[in-house]
Amino acid sequence: MGNKQKGFTIIEVILFVAISGLLTSMLMVGVNISINRQQYRDSVQSYAGFLRNEYSKVVNVENDRSKSVCPIDGADGRSETARGQSDCVIVGRYITTFGPLGSTDGNSYRAYPVYAYRSDKGSAWVYRRGAESDKYTVNWQAKTRFSSQPKNSAYISILMYRHPETGQLDIRTDTSRFGDNLTDFVNNKNSAGIVQSAGEQRQQREICIYDDGWLPNERLSIFLRSYAASADAVIVGNATGGCADA
Repeated sequence: MGNKQKGFTIIEVILFVAISGLLTSMLMVGVNISINRQQYRDSVQSYAGFLRNEYSKVVNVENDRSKSVCPIDGADGRSETARGQSDCVIVGRYITTFGPLGSTDGNSYRAYPVYAYRSDKGSAWVYRRGAESDKYTVNWQAKTRFSSQPKNSAYISILMYRHPETGQLDIRTDTSRFGDNLTDFVNNKNSAGIVQSAGEQRQQREICIYDDGWLPNERLSIFLRSYAASADAVIVGNATGGCADA
């Protein structure tokens, strides 16, 4: 008897190629989803770490200034006074989004030291931001905004400070940008000098972390809490409200 050689028919070959291609596509989709999820979580944790580090600088005051004078205008006309005196102290950090007005996506931040000054004992404290700044960019081009803000309109101002007399820690937030003078911010006013409703700047604030097309069903947020201990001031949790559908 003659030997018969068996092989694949053209239909079997086509089916094999089609199934292999489908499996490869499914594998690549799964890999991309896993990569996107890891990138998203990395951006969230990195941003939370940035805010926690800034809060740590308030809890444990770091004097990283290169000058030997305090850059705050005094009521008595002196432009600067010796650093370390009781009427001029470093009290916190001012953090704000950076970018063109009207098109800020909350990807870039700057953080400044905050100084408190008063010219005479018993007079009101004046709060100003220092000239030195640290820059931070959210990882993987992720964006941030307050839960009440529309996309790409992240006017975020965060003031973390310790009262120069009582030592009380506080976190305030606002949806406008402040200049060098932060006294209004401390006194519960926005950047236009308008008094905010009671506790508005001290309410727990939710900050969305998002990027268009990234895992729409998996969202995390950063929650800032006033009067909190260092471990509870910056919390990562599941997104709610306006952040859940970011």
